[in-house]
Amino acid sequence: MADELIAIPLFPLGLVLFPGMALPLHIFESRYRHMIGDCLADRAPFGVALALAGGTHEHELPAPVGTLARIADYERLPDGRFNLLALGTSRFHIAALRHDRPYTTALVQPVHDTDEAPDDLAAPLHRARETLSTYLQLVLSLVDDEPRQIEIPNDADEVSYLIGTCLTCDYDEKQRLLELCSTSERLRVGSALLRCELERLSRQVPATARHLYLDERFGLN
Repeated sequence: MADELIAIPLFPLGLVLFPGMALPLHIFESRYRHMIGDCLADRAPFGVALALAGGTHEHELPAPVGTLARIADYERLPDGRFNLLALGTSRFHIAALRHDRPYTTALVQPVHDTDEAPDDLAAPLHRARETLSTYLQLVLSLVDDEPRQIEIPNDADEVSYLIGTCLTCDYDEKQRLLELCSTSERLRVGSALLRCELERLSRQVPATARHLYLDERFGLN
């Protein structure tokens, strides 16, 4: 049985929001002040979708898959603007756009991953956690010489979305990752993208400060 369509406020932005990702926003446009006011009044989330090329101001073209955002904290400024912190929760697919309110709304359905056996996830999860840990250690070494313990989640979905959040690649690559409906594939694709960034970042680390296990484990020179 197909999921029922639900209507949500839609916020096309120049970024890709992943479930679990924090999103600080400064809301200043009139249409989005109205949208946030409605969300707060209804205690409802809004949808964030990557704004694609080809749209125009007030008629943005959103990517087909986005992420619901829950308002975790906010500040209403005297002139009606908002500072807020939103958290990505779950993915949706846009079935139709509506322009009958001051802001765009969309009819959407939840995006579900295909069922995968734990054994099918074990190997890609292990490799993804290892690559993510190495990447984060390398990033920290660029800004802080003090060794730090980094806790990587054990949940496959969480790791796949955390990788997407950490990536600094083009938004179209991140959008492709968000749209994948296989956790194991998301882990594999995300790990490959992360390894490319590892290779780039490793060249910025002085040889005397580089972690030796980078070369041993990943062959980074």
